[in-house]
Amino acid sequence: MNPLAPFLPVNRASATAYLVGIGFLAVLDFLRLKSGLPGMLVFVGMLAIWFLVLSLHVNRRRHAGRDIGLAFLPVGLAILGKVLGSFIALMPGVYSAMMDFAESNGVDTSDPVALQEALSEPGFQTEFQRQMEANPELVAHIASATGGGSFLGFWLVIAAFAIFYSRMPKAG
Repeated sequence: MNPLAPFLPVNRASATAYLVGIGFLAVLDFLRLKSGLPGMLVFVGMLAIWFLVLSLHVNRRRHAGRDIGLAFLPVGLAILGKVLGSFIALMPGVYSAMMDFAESNGVDTSDPVALQEALSEPGFQTEFQRQMEANPELVAHIASATGGGSFLGFWLVIAAFAIFYSRMPKAG
C-alpha cells in the first residue's frame, strides 16, 4: 500500500488508516509548532496540515460510500476551535500584563473596588494599549503562549470527530 494514499484526496481510507493518519498528523503538527521555524514556514505548514486532515476526512467518507461534502465540517470547526483555543491561551498573559500596568500606575490590585474603578476609567484601556504597543517584547512573550492553546483547540475537535468517523458504517 502507498503510505501517502490516505493523505491524497482521491483515495479511500479505512478506519485504521484514518486513525493512524490523524495521529501522524497530530504529531507532525506538534513538531511543526516546536520547530522554531520562521513565521511564514509555520503558516505554510499549518495550511498543509489542514489540507491533509481534510483529505483524510474526505477519504474516510469515500471509503464509507458517503458524500464528501460533510468532510469539510470537522476541519472548519477545528479551525474555529484553534482560534478559540489561542484566545483562551492569550488571556492569562494579557490579564497579568494589565495587572502589572495597573500596579505601576499606583492602583492597589489587591483591593477589588480600587481595581474596578481604575479599569472603568476611560483612559486606562487606551494607556494600557499604548504601553503594549510600545513594548513589542512583552507582546511577543504573551503571544508565544497561544501555540499550545491553538494546538489543543484544533486537535480536540478533530479527535471528537475521529471517534465518529472511525465508527462510520458503510452506506447502504
